[in-house]
Amino acid sequence: MENQTMLALRMVNMGIRRQIEAFRNQHGLDAAAGTNGWVLGYLSEHEDEDVYQRDLEKELGICRSGVSKIVAALEKEGLIERSRVASDDRLKKIVLTERGRTYTGQIREDCRRLEEMLTSGFTDEESAQLQVYLQKMQQNLTQAI
Repeated sequence: MENQTMLALRMVNMGIRRQIEAFRNQHGLDAAAGTNGWVLGYLSEHEDEDVYQRDLEKELGICRSGVSKIVAALEKEGLIERSRVASDDRLKKIVLTERGRTYTGQIREDCRRLEEMLTSGFTDEESAQLQVYLQKMQQNLTQAI
């Protein structure tokens, strides 16, 4: 069958999306929709660092306008806040609020459960090899652009 790899990845991706949607509905986590959850997770993992919009663009592969919209929406929800940096008035670092920390804790737990679900029955070697294959695919796509 042609495009077997793309079809398989698409089906896995759709299954992941459905499961995330189920978690969101179960917990009432509306602000975790789409890329918002990835942004919140990134901020949570980098709380000990100064994070700026450009970092989100680079690390999550989101365009500048997309990051601006996400940050504005998360700020409106009270999950993050932007604060000025003493060294440069043009820069605003992005930090989680207490509500954002609570929210990301639930998202993190849901992601842990989903990761376990996805890799259930895999040996450590199979999981490691899967990561190698996925990284190669990402590199192939990056080189094609």
